[in-house]
Amino acid sequence: MSRCPIRREIIRTELPEDISAQPAKKQLRYRILPMRDAIPYSDVLLNALQVREHVRSWAAFRDADCICSYVSVRSEMPTPGIILRALESGKTVIVPKVDGNIIRFFKIKSLTDDLDRGTFGVLEPNDRCEEVDPATAGACLIPGVAFDEHGNRIGYGKGYYDRFLNTLPKNIPTLGLAYDCQILPEIPHSPEDVPVQFLVTPQRGIFPAS
Repeated sequence: MSRCPIRREIIRTELPEDISAQPAKKQLRYRILPMRDAIPYSDVLLNALQVREHVRSWAAFRDADCICSYVSVRSEMPTPGIILRALESGKTVIVPKVDGNIIRFFKIKSLTDDLDRGTFGVLEPNDRCEEVDPATAGACLIPGVAFDEHGNRIGYGKGYYDRFLNTLPKNIPTLGLAYDCQILPEIPHSPEDVPVQFLVTPQRGIFPAS
């Protein structure tokens, strides 16, 4: 199951009284996040397993010596299984750490020893980790609140990944990880926004952004 059921009590507590008065991207965050938060834990585990297998079979991931990945938090599509498989296969794994208004990437060798709770409660590489240029990665896994069929994404509104994607070499494949309900036909975007090149969901597998 990869549906995102809506819990009415969540919507009542999370949505402002007049959502129509909010900017378009914020409206989508208010609508999508409660749906994602409401996915039953059993479905989260199944969806994470399905996405992990899709990513493992992706040629860009399979052939890469270095993988750039986010460390999932709250109800994001989980990445620990993907990271562990990458480490077990001998790949270098680099994950982000917030530094001011940008994110920098550091090599981790263990999910338990190399990550500490950091900015916004997200697990980040600790001081023992070596910084690595993400331009050396063979593939990059990208989080999002919502994506559209063209690869445009909406994050949490802080702009960290927008700034990162604007500096990442275009020859590095970028993959947005999502539940099926997070993929919309079209979402608001700006000319300076950089879409991801590929998307993956539990049901659809990996597919190129149109």
